[in-house]
Amino acid sequence: MSELRVVGKSMDRVDGIEKAMGRAVFGNDIVLPGMLHAKVLRSPHPHARILSINTEKARHLKGVKAVITSKEINDHRHGAGLRDQTILAKEVVRYVGEAVAAVAAETIEIAEEALGLIEVEYEQLPAVFDVEDAFQENPEVVVHPDLPEYDGSPNMPPKLITERPNVYHHHKVHSGNVDEAFAQADYIIENRYTSPALQHVQMEPHCAVAKAETDGTLTIWGSVKTITGVRTFLSIALGIPVSRIRMIVPYVGGDFGGKQDIQCMGITSVLAMITDRPVKLAFTREEVFHCATIRFPSVMTIKDGIKADGTLLAREMTVLQNGGAYADYGFLTVRNCMFAATGTYKIPNFRFASYGVYTNLPKSGAFRGFGNPQIGWAVELQMEKIAQKLNIDPVEFRRKNLLHEGDISPVGEKMFSVGISGCLDKAVEAIGYKKGALSWQEGKWKKGIGIAIGNKYSIAPTAACASVRAREDGKLDVMVCIDETGQGATTVLRQIAAEEMGLEVSDVRLLYENSDFTSFDEGAISSRTTYNTGNAICLACLDLKNQIRAKASEKMGIPAEDLNVYNNKIYAKDNPDNFILISDLFKYNRLATGRYIAEGGDLLGKATWEQGCLPEDKNGLSERLNAFFTHGAHAVQVAVHQETGQVKVEKIIGVFDMGTAVNPLLCQGQIEGGAVMGLGGALFEELIFDQQGRTVNQNLTNYLVPTVLDVPKIDNFQSYIVEAPHRDGPFGAKGLGEGTMVSATPAVSLAIFNAVGLWCNYIPVKYEQIREVLKNN
Repeated sequence: MSELRVVGKSMDRVDGIEKAMGRAVFGNDIVLPGMLHAKVLRSPHPHARILSINTEKARHLKGVKAVITSKEINDHRHGAGLRDQTILAKEVVRYVGEAVAAVAAETIEIAEEALGLIEVEYEQLPAVFDVEDAFQENPEVVVHPDLPEYDGSPNMPPKLITERPNVYHHHKVHSGNVDEAFAQADYIIENRYTSPALQHVQMEPHCAVAKAETDGTLTIWGSVKTITGVRTFLSIALGIPVSRIRMIVPYVGGDFGGKQDIQCMGITSVLAMITDRPVKLAFTREEVFHCATIRFPSVMTIKDGIKADGTLLAREMTVLQNGGAYADYGFLTVRNCMFAATGTYKIPNFRFASYGVYTNLPKSGAFRGFGNPQIGWAVELQMEKIAQKLNIDPVEFRRKNLLHEGDISPVGEKMFSVGISGCLDKAVEAIGYKKGALSWQEGKWKKGIGIAIGNKYSIAPTAACASVRAREDGKLDVMVCIDETGQGATTVLRQIAAEEMGLEVSDVRLLYENSDFTSFDEGAISSRTTYNTGNAICLACLDLKNQIRAKASEKMGIPAEDLNVYNNKIYAKDNPDNFILISDLFKYNRLATGRYIAEGGDLLGKATWEQGCLPEDKNGLSERLNAFFTHGAHAVQVAVHQETGQVKVEKIIGVFDMGTAVNPLLCQGQIEGGAVMGLGGALFEELIFDQQGRTVNQNLTNYLVPTVLDVPKIDNFQSYIVEAPHRDGPFGAKGLGEGTMVSATPAVSLAIFNAVGLWCNYIPVKYEQIREVLKNN
């Protein structure tokens, strides 16, 4: 039984048939009797003072049941890390699309008509959109004049800069002696990189249904994630005890970081309480594009000092994050993006500064990778630029500077479970790269190979709770507060529980949708579910087995420590044929209508997994800052038509280390999904704002995302797994999801560069510039 039976084996998703047959229920499928429909009036201005709002005409429209503005909501400021926003704008709007008023009506059409009857008088104020303008000392526009008065997280208070009033948070790290190392370097290479705002483009837009129960409980169904966090923010914003907010989360049609915002839930909750009827709010695709959270645009500068033999001596990096109108989860990316600044490289002297800056663009928040993809893209382009300058093979240059098991990272962490070397080697082999052969021509097509690596941290400190219940028929119930956003968590966690208890996956039921029956979990963020929730389930199973052994000991007359629990049996370690079933521990009632446990009623194991970290020193360094790192590499081959500039992605190779692969099939799916997202960031995706801060491309006609026509055929789209088991992970497993896109974007950018010689310090690539380069060549 030492060999793993379930973990490490590919199996179909447990929700696959339900989804394929169209029976799966998503947030937007929820319809309740007597349900009203909500619509939101949004600001047409990027920055303005609200002088008056007249809702009388809207209130008197037949079919309208409620109209709310900030005056009708006794809400408090909320936010992740910094409480700087309200559900509806109070006094000032700070971006185009900010919610100003909301209507609940019998139909969507009536609600939309009512919005046209609301009269708002604004006094327009100067606006700022460029992050470097907003970052200036004494800027012309201060987005939040009251920033110093805002409450922050007691565990991570904001670091403000008095002379730079638009900076809502900043983070600095310093190791070694950077200036001295620069003086000793043979080469100094410095570059500036920029990345744009992106939208998550989930298949299912944001939506929520709220219902005020007669007992004072507020029940909310929604397409959200991080149930615990959403309940907490709603509690703060609405002044309702957390225990009186019940979240029921069905399947979520995609998240990627964008569904932690409480805007939908907050508006529907207030309207439901006012009307005493269920209320539904579903964003249109256009609303998602111009008012939901986005990935922050960024400006990055990297200065490196290198010896002539290719040894990295020092790096200095500065990042300006355009946080938009509110900090949201962008508050945390200010710090956490530093882990991508070093990549998976040994850099003995390192200086880093990151700044979150308010502007009058839509608010930035979590986005798959949480700051790592755009920072990692810049780092990998910088590494390629250095290799080119030193005339060193770029793969060998990366290999020379890789971190290995037991090394200390530039931010002070001792590295373990480091599979990056194997990932790079496999990517190079699979793409067929030979030293120096990065480009060639076939007919009218110029071809190039790009190879890039990257990593993704997973946050600490964090925690997850789990309860497991043995049923009288030998089945197992697992209760955890997780989110199934499409990543396959409900399958993987069943596999972990089944492995720990020696059961089949079909014997395990996962209960996770209802916050009334689950305990704390930080949710599907930072690729943490497999590792953290998986560990909590393993500990809860151990607690359950201890209880089972203790009860079986009395029944079998064998000391508990001499018993094993496996596959619904309790047996003597020295005689497996001497066993009883778990069902034998249950008693029948008088009429044999049910069974129970004499003491406690249930066989219930409970546990909390706490992932700690070590305090940072005065320079921001620590030996343990994260739970783990996911490492990976991409190798991409592109073809560029020498006359039209058309780019075809011909091959994608993705290789990743996720510790033990609990379900290799699902891991391969994650790797492929991350590659496609990274490809989109390199070639197409970019939110464009006009001079008034309005989103220009607010639909899928002009905001392009990759389709099946943009990726290679299946034989040339390959995923590989490198296993470097983690000492603390459940059966050696780590997380995977976010890390799979970090190296994809730079690999595509570098492939284009090697094909045609176009060096882009920005993404996405501009096709007119490809054509210009081809014309000049």
